[in-house]
Amino acid sequence: MTKIKEYYNVGDKSKIDMEQLLRILEDMYKILAIAINKKPDIYQRDSDGLTTDTNLSNGDININTSTLKVEILTKHDSTTLVTWTTLS
Repeated sequence: MTKIKEYYNVGDKSKIDMEQLLRILEDMYKILAIAINKKPDIYQRDSDGLTTDTNLSNGDININTSTLKVEILTKHDSTTLVTWTTLS
């Protein structure tokens, strides 16, 4: 996952007007959203990943709670079919 800086340099704070402040907040939100959306989602269910999990993203992880099998969604083959790869 992308590391997010702890401090955001806005420059000379005494010269920031409301419009610039809103632009800065929008930039900060965008940086956070991109970093958060890069991380995979993890699903725990009592089945393997389904080939019909087309609403999930590449890189998402499925953990079968019955067998502890771990899979990663590696490819969207089509709009109705995905490929899961078992991690060892």
